Amino acid sequence: MFLPVLFSVGIILASIAIHGLGNTYLVLNLYKKQQQSPKKIGFKTAFQVLSFTALLLMLLHFLEILIWAGAYLAIPEIRQLANFEEAIYFSMVTYATVGYGDIVLEPQWRIMSGFEAMSGILLFGWSTAMLFSIVQKIISELFHQVVNKEKNSL
Repeated sequence: MFLPVLFSVGIILASIAIHGLGNTYLVLNLYKKQQQSPKKIGFKTAFQVLSFTALLLMLLHFLEILIWAGAYLAIPEIRQLANFEEAIYFSMVTYATVGYGDIVLEPQWRIMSGFEAMSGILLFGWSTAMLFSIVQKIISELFHQVVNKEKNSL
């Protein structure tokens, strides 16, 4: 059981690093764009920011899923995953905690799927918090625009 736990912790650390780097890039990129052109936020800008954020977060999750899938394929004792497509499928349903149960790893290695599910829950929560934070910022900016417009019209 020691080896599967060790592998899992390593992949979790890599996933957290990937997610941290991606989110740091996102925050710095959005901050820089706001500083360069502090214009009013409208529908188009809000849509672009939210779409870019969602796309980047989805890509981060997919990259993390690919790492888990690659790890499963790299372990010779795991015979349930015949190819990369099956490994991605298994990893995706495990990471997203869907867990259909149509593929179950060897008893010695199945603890990895539990670690992958914990990692997925944590990182989906992180992504949700990031998206929520950006939505709050957009709403706050829109609110300030309305208040300033009302003040100026008095």
